[in-house]
Amino acid sequence: MHNPFEPLAFRAMVTPDYPAFYDGQSTLNYAQLHKTVVQVSEKLAEAGIGSGHRVYLLLPENLAFIATMALFHRAAVSCLGIAGTDIPEQPEFDFVVSLKADKDVSGIRNIGLSQDWFNEARNMPGLEPMQDYSSAEDICRIILTSGTTGKPKAVGLTPAMIEQRLYRNHLVWGSATGHDLNLMGHSSIGGFMGSLQTIQAGKVVLLPASAEAFAKAIRTFYVTSILSSSTALFRLVNSNALSAADLNGVREIRLAGSALSPGMIHRIKQVCPQARIFNVYGSTEVGAVGMVQVTRPELVWKTAIVQPGASAEVIDDQGSPVPDGTEGIVRIRSSGMVSGYMKGSPDNNEFRDGWFYPGDRGVFRDGVLCLTGRESEVVNLGGVKVNPADIEAVAEQMPTLTDVAACQVERADNSEKLALAYTADSTIPVSEIAEFLKARLDATLVPTEYFQLKEIPRNAMGKVKRQELSRDLSAVLRGSGS
Repeated sequence: MHNPFEPLAFRAMVTPDYPAFYDGQSTLNYAQLHKTVVQVSEKLAEAGIGSGHRVYLLLPENLAFIATMALFHRAAVSCLGIAGTDIPEQPEFDFVVSLKADKDVSGIRNIGLSQDWFNEARNMPGLEPMQDYSSAEDICRIILTSGTTGKPKAVGLTPAMIEQRLYRNHLVWGSATGHDLNLMGHSSIGGFMGSLQTIQAGKVVLLPASAEAFAKAIRTFYVTSILSSSTALFRLVNSNALSAADLNGVREIRLAGSALSPGMIHRIKQVCPQARIFNVYGSTEVGAVGMVQVTRPELVWKTAIVQPGASAEVIDDQGSPVPDGTEGIVRIRSSGMVSGYMKGSPDNNEFRDGWFYPGDRGVFRDGVLCLTGRESEVVNLGGVKVNPADIEAVAEQMPTLTDVAACQVERADNSEKLALAYTADSTIPVSEIAEFLKARLDATLVPTEYFQLKEIPRNAMGKVKRQELSRDLSAVLRGSGS
């Protein structure tokens, strides 16, 4: 495959009347979706976008998907921006496509997708043939991954890499009757690859923008599987828009991008009692690495059984593999992985000797990879090393807390302390939380500072933005003179 647009063209010929796209308002079959994408492609060409141009998208999910497929049709390179971040200086982009009518955004020529623009696009012939990338090794999609650092790094995917990753995913995920509901944004690798896999399978890409629209999609289409971060799904099942009846047909849930908690699994099982729940592990750089079924809430510590086409090892500080049951540094690799970040990204230290080092610590137990925390997030307080994940694993068991995150903070007197940020449906006395933790944690792990927030800051994949959280909470402490 030299172009990820090919499966859409194939489906438009083989199953033209099958539903292909739904965004809460419009439903398009494969023939209609194909024509719409080609018309948008022709309109983008009229604006000057051609083969090889790098295009930064600042669009909502439904339009971002259409624009991405149109840019594939033109053999151009697309990148969907991460919400809340500026356009990176590197890699350089030739165009911005947004909803704004301004002539440029951050000094880059902007194409504003107004209603008039779309009306004009609908008048385009929609007959231009697909342009191929000159090689299957040309970059066709850029994914920005910030991890938990907040500093975007650019991952360039080629048609060959995408094809290898899709093949590996199809080996693992069955093609059961029914449709997939993808709650991961297209700026993430999970959202992007999920939609391409849906097109390959000839199913409908569901991109509704609200909980109400998701509920309508579930009622309208036969949704049997959900791909999501644990936090996104947790918010959805707790929304007033969904009832247990809406999710009664879901048979498979794949959770990726962030750690699971027993409380989340328990709640999801309440509203989706028939669903098998899988923990999925991977990265933007490598793709999917593996998965494991979480049969009971207390088994969330299981991360993945490594899937065919991927490898994972746990090593010591000298780079040697350690025996099962011994904690160490996790490294991963796969067919379809990248060998480094694109020019202008902060560094390539995570890539060594054909392996990618995601910054995780873990251990193998009976053939199952179990993550134990992040190397960069271990807190050193007076010589005592504290893993925030250990605190969160216990705090998540408190039924009245809906989300938690632990971090290191600095008080006004420059002393460093442990803090717990949490969300809850009502105000909870700090003493209750502290007593709950004291009864279950070693004294060195019990936080001294507590903050009830409206929302825990997380990235697009659901991981806690711990540096940002630490900075903001420290500012609160210093401002209050505590």
